[in-house]
Amino acid sequence: MNKLAMIVAAAENEVIGINGDLPWQLSADLRRFKRLTMGHHIIMGRKTFDSIGRLLPGRTTVIVTRQSDFVCDGALIANSIEEAIALCGEDDLPFVTGGAEIYRLAIPFVNEIHLTRVHTEIDGDTKLPEIEWNDWTLVEESSFQKDEKNSFDYSFQTFTRS
Repeated sequence: MNKLAMIVAAAENEVIGINGDLPWQLSADLRRFKRLTMGHHIIMGRKTFDSIGRLLPGRTTVIVTRQSDFVCDGALIANSIEEAIALCGEDDLPFVTGGAEIYRLAIPFVNEIHLTRVHTEIDGDTKLPEIEWNDWTLVEESSFQKDEKNSFDYSFQTFTRS
């Protein structure tokens, strides 16, 4: 494996979640998530897995947990971010999909960030961990207006480590 990507949606105040869920309705972000991650490994924490409630089809789920006896049929289980990355084997672009603690642990290993910037400040209990944006180069950006399926204006941004 030569790349590791992070995929996340964050408001302008860095909120990424509330009560174990997303604090917005962005159909386009969910479609982008599916398109980018399909066929790849997705690395997530146990709490994020619990909030989704199921394995996502077409992807290999790697769940990071401190629970030594945690079992989930159809998923790979890791007890550290390093172990999770190793379980991705020959996947050319595994994705770290959250939550906040998993993002924080993975950032040193990540060389690509796919960010959906939600153009609002919103209340939430989970924030994106600090990222030293000076270490990253914006290589692609597309902006969109809110509509009936997307509750806020948003931008898709792709960054690579400088």
